[in-house]
Amino acid sequence: MGCIADDGYPEENGLPDIDETDLAGEEYNEEYNITLKKTAILDLENGYSLKILDINRKEEFTFISFRKDEQEYSVRTLLTGQTYNVKDPEDRNNVYSIRVDKIYDSSFTIDLTYELKPEIFLETEPIDSETEIKIAVSLDEDSITRTYEWEYDNTEFWIKNEYYKEDYDLYSERSRSRDYDQFANDPYDDELISQITSQLEYLADEGGYGSDEIPYIATAFVQSLPYVSDSASAGYDEYPRFPFETLYHGGGDCEDSSILLASLLHEMGYGVALITLPDHMAVGVQGDESVSGSYYDYNGINYFYLETTNSGWDVGVIPDEYRNSEATITPIGYGYPQLQIEFTGTSKRGAAYTYVDLDIEITNVGSATAEDVTIYTYLESTDEGMGWDQIQSDVIPEIEAESGMTYTVTNLKVPVGQEYRVGVMSRGSNAEQAYVYSDWVVA
Repeated sequence: MGCIADDGYPEENGLPDIDETDLAGEEYNEEYNITLKKTAILDLENGYSLKILDINRKEEFTFISFRKDEQEYSVRTLLTGQTYNVKDPEDRNNVYSIRVDKIYDSSFTIDLTYELKPEIFLETEPIDSETEIKIAVSLDEDSITRTYEWEYDNTEFWIKNEYYKEDYDLYSERSRSRDYDQFANDPYDDELISQITSQLEYLADEGGYGSDEIPYIATAFVQSLPYVSDSASAGYDEYPRFPFETLYHGGGDCEDSSILLASLLHEMGYGVALITLPDHMAVGVQGDESVSGSYYDYNGINYFYLETTNSGWDVGVIPDEYRNSEATITPIGYGYPQLQIEFTGTSKRGAAYTYVDLDIEITNVGSATAEDVTIYTYLESTDEGMGWDQIQSDVIPEIEAESGMTYTVTNLKVPVGQEYRVGVMSRGSNAEQAYVYSDWVVA
């Protein structure tokens, strides 16, 4: 899913930084290795940091912004494999060295090695013991801690959360074949989303903002997260993420940021929807005639467009490239079951009939318990509405969210030489019908 990305980068300036004479020598202190994605910021020491602006795998270079006290003082192109010394803004001292070791095939991620020089500590001031040091990313054996910083109304905000790698591994095993709104109202994320919204409400109160501005602070938070493509972070072109995964990665593409923001606003009690456009996704926020801007009418409800992939987009402003595009509106509700069917089978031919055995797996990938589920299995005929054989399961009282069951069928029969296919359907008292089928074969 293609998304809006900021492709404008500042031109290289003439401030002192690195050039061919600044290639580092062979003397090394302790080196640090890190993997960074495009738009990521690496905080060093004493106010120094760098930001990855662009990565070019084909030409083997990385475009990097060098910063001091959050102010950019130079931008340069670094060739892969070369080690450079980076000087301070006054061009006096080498404060650290840097080397791009590898650019991944996706051109969204690099491996970086850096080494701090003694000069980077020359301007260090005494640490205020009452001030908490904010670290963008902190890793340990079992978890990752991320600090998110953003700005709203000229006020700086930040929150910090810890995520366990074991939880991330469990999320990675979950099916992506589910409705988009099932990602936004996922019950596994309820505690995390509630925690984030509570932090946002506290920050708003501390900053003197009223409750009516909390959703705008939440929007600014999500808009500040860097763009991370599915192919770079997951190895797939289309890989929608649960809010936990987007926060764990520190960013995502348009569908990921839209799912995250919709989840936050839904938790706050606002009416929201996901707006799916050709190769793009955004959030719809419910409003009335008092709200200005562009909106979509869905069953008499106005959902005002809200872009999530870049900062500065206001409610009701649609990017020009999507203004006349057809949109699908998916309101975020309070969860429902969604059944998914997979099956494998074998057949054996007798004198008059071929007998089919099936192992059927039913999984509830939804966000609520499926009730009174029945499974129907058919050997379908090429004559429309006709079948060679069929069987119906007993009623299954409950299949909980993210749970499933296996159902075995034996000795369904079809006359030898006849064409048939296997069809499996499931239905619950509160779950929509799910249906899958095989290719046509000859018995």
